[in-house]
Amino acid sequence: MESKILKHVKTIFICCTVLYSMIAVFYFLKKPFGGGDESLFISDLELINNEGWIAAIKKGISIPFMAIAYPLSQFMKNYLALRLVNILLLAILFFYFYKQKNNFSGSFYGYLLFFISTAGYFYLGTNDTLFFVGLIIFINEVNNLQKEKNWKGTLAFSALIIAFFTRELVIVYSPVIIFCFYVIYKEKGFAILRVPLSLLLLFLVLNIPSFIANGKISYDLKAPPASAKATWAQRQYLAQLKVNIGELANYNHPSWEETDAYLSKYGEKSLPKGILGGLFFDIGLTIEEFFKDFYFCIIFGFRQLAFMLLFPFWFLAKDVYRARKMNTTMLIPISLIMMMTIFSLIIISFVELRWLGPVFILSIVYYANLQKRELIPDRFMILNYGVLVIMSIYGSFNIINKMGLFNL
Repeated sequence: MESKILKHVKTIFICCTVLYSMIAVFYFLKKPFGGGDESLFISDLELINNEGWIAAIKKGISIPFMAIAYPLSQFMKNYLALRLVNILLLAILFFYFYKQKNNFSGSFYGYLLFFISTAGYFYLGTNDTLFFVGLIIFINEVNNLQKEKNWKGTLAFSALIIAFFTRELVIVYSPVIIFCFYVIYKEKGFAILRVPLSLLLLFLVLNIPSFIANGKISYDLKAPPASAKATWAQRQYLAQLKVNIGELANYNHPSWEETDAYLSKYGEKSLPKGILGGLFFDIGLTIEEFFKDFYFCIIFGFRQLAFMLLFPFWFLAKDVYRARKMNTTMLIPISLIMMMTIFSLIIISFVELRWLGPVFILSIVYYANLQKRELIPDRFMILNYGVLVIMSIYGSFNIINKMGLFNL
């Protein structure tokens, strides 16, 4: 039973979050098109229109994302088609949670709106949202399987297959996916499902031009300029070296020319060529950057989730202390900590929080379930609502200031 003060604070939170989300939608959808990775997907649609699907797949595109965006791009500008796809995907995600067996309360959708509005990248024309929605649905269904012994296996595996063929980032998420497969095996959830198998065969067939041309699945890649000799890993590693000695501002990269000049001056082996090589290139730097990046994930993750980021840590610690082992019922907390650890470890330069989008949203799911089961004391819920209200107001004013409305 909610106390009076909790009800009032909850109402204030939902009102502030709805207003914040409306301001955020207006701001992000009005942003000039083609910024950041969005330009890559605009050029992919142009390539499909000009040279056809086979040429585009040989070059490397996100086939599932392009398959959804391409039909819309025949009736509107490319960037609008890409952004509309992501709005539709967000609507699907909300509908998916709405159709859950144990329906979430209004505050859950408030948490979700707050996170989406703060992160912002869901409204831009990249394949992030499709990849994230696929992983979220898969992991959440596995979580339902181990909690309620019931899940939508066809939906779960179909979502995973779409995510797998959407972004190469799925490789980094493979430890979580393997852990999910273990849970499915333990709960006897495997079965021959026609729809996921048909979807898998379809994407394998569509990837044949890429298999022939490149020997691998077609993914979008931010390829270095043809003249560059350095790899992305070398550029990122050099970025952190320059940040550490004060030659470069944080969250920036040196140019490709600077990276090539560094390699020419100090030799080809002066920077690691790949991510795994970077782990062992300078163990001291790896350890130092791991703690810095993990701290960064906590501090800036708190800006997106408030105390919802910390509760999975607390409940996992309690469960491990009580059971003296990691329990599969802690799937979401384990997935969150696993991915924060992996990204903090393998990324020597700064971690982009958007890579953690799936596990951050699942942390909201985890917190909302705890709240529904009345496992969170009222005073903590009030504190969390209060922090979210303050950050919603701050976020709203920050966006309005960026739009220059205070200067009118």
